Parts: sequence; C-alpha cells; structure tokens
Amino acid sequence: MTSDIRKLQLVDTDILKDVVEILDRHHLNYYMIGGTLLGAIRHKGFIPWDDDMDIAMPRHDYELFLSQFARELPTNLIVDNFKTNEKYKYYITRIENTDYKVREVRNQNSEKSFAHVSIDIFPIDGTPDNKVLRKFYYFQVLSYRALISLVQKDNIDQARKRGVLEKLIIFIGTHLPLKRLFSANKLQYKIDRLLKKQKQNSEFAGTIMGAYRIKEIVPRKYFGEGRFYEFEGHKFKGPSDYDAYLKHMYGDYMQLPSKEQRESKKHFEIIS
Repeated sequence: MTSDIRKLQLVDTDILKDVVEILDRHHLNYYMIGGTLLGAIRHKGFIPWDDDMDIAMPRHDYELFLSQFARELPTNLIVDNFKTNEKYKYYITRIENTDYKVREVRNQNSEKSFAHVSIDIFPIDGTPDNKVLRKFYYFQVLSYRALISLVQKDNIDQARKRGVLEKLIIFIGTHLPLKRLFSANKLQYKIDRLLKKQKQNSEFAGTIMGAYRIKEIVPRKYFGEGRFYEFEGHKFKGPSDYDAYLKHMYGDYMQLPSKEQRESKKHFEIIS
C-alpha cells in the first residue's frame, strides 16, 4: 500500500508539473489548496498518507485553460469533466494520466473500479457580498449538489459520518425514482451557470464545489497573487496568506492527526 501511494504521489506531481508549465507559459494563475497546500507547508510535499492533489484557478483563468490551452498537454494527459464526458460524476475538472490505472474501492458498497491517476482542478468563484443573498446562493448550490448525489446514489460515500437529518434525506432520496426525473449532467450545467454569475471581485471567494462545500469560501484576500512553496522538490504556487487559509480550513494545521487517522481514505492498487 505504501509503495503504491508513493508511486501515485509522484505521478500526480508529474501531472502538475506539465499543467503548471502551460499555465506559466500563458500567464494563468493557480493555487495549491486543501490537503495539497497543507502538505506543502507541513511536509514540503504530500501528506505521507494522502493520494490526492488539488489546485484551484480563478474562474477566468480556469475557463481560458480549458477552452484554449489544455490542448497543449502531453498526449498521455486528458481533460475529464462534465462537459467532455456526459457520464462524469463531478463538477470539477480532472487531468488524467492515461499511462496509469488504479483500482479503487470508494466505499463499503462499491465494487472495484478502474480509474486513471489524476489531479483535480477547481474554479475559484465569488459570492454575493450581501449576507442574505450569500446564504441564498449557498442554499441553491448545495441543493443542486444534494440532488446530483441522490440521482447518482451509487456514488454516495456510505462510510462518511453524517447527521440524522442528512441520513434521512439520503434514505428517502435514494428510494425515489430521481434518475428518471433528473439528468445529473444537466444539473451540473445549472450549477455552472450559477457559479459563473458570481462577481469576480467579491469580498469572499473559493471552491464551493470542493469536499468541504461552503467552508472552502474564504476572504478573497487570502488568495492574493499567490506565493511559491516547496512541494516534492519543486516550487508551486499557493495562496499568499497560507496561514489564514489553513487555519480556516484545519485549525491547528501543524498538529499531526492521530495514528489511526494517518491512513489513506481510499483502498487502491496501481495496476498499470
């Protein structure tokens, strides 16, 4: 397991190097976020037990990269998102290395499935500056996200800890014929239009389509122009105020978790 995680981490790093080379060539901004940024600050690379790599881009730069410059990626790297693939389950974009496949078990009820080694790219979007409108915006996005999850019920992580209300909604929703009524792909487009409507100079901004949802919305000034941080022997950009961002996301982020928590969230093996 450990050797597979390390191999995956190194492939991820190579993907990011290729992506960043294109972003730098065209003066597009990006930031390491989430656990990737935490790894850079605390470990100068990957969190040892983590196999994910996440970066975020301002919406304008994100769209430019996908529409004009992603074609410059090496031939073994492909772009996968809900616009390129109607069966794609997520809103965000993945850059996948087709030279490597992993077999992954996502949760207790899933069968083994194949996927390419990949990194995730999130758009950074603004929010309404008005507090009431901002809460309504959050409600809209989270409602669409919840509906997509219920339509794609096989993709719900059954092992995740949830409150009683959330469990009840999932139970009811997964027993309704929602797949006949809604298209997950069309719902992704609805979210896309909603996110793109937001101000790109708002006080708060972030990656609301990430795993932490509205917690990933932070004061825009945290991102700033970005700073370079060491990561696996390379220099990649992260938020200018990494400390404020990581405290917001993780609290005492330099404190290592318990030994029990220092395990990959996924069980997988590299098969090619």
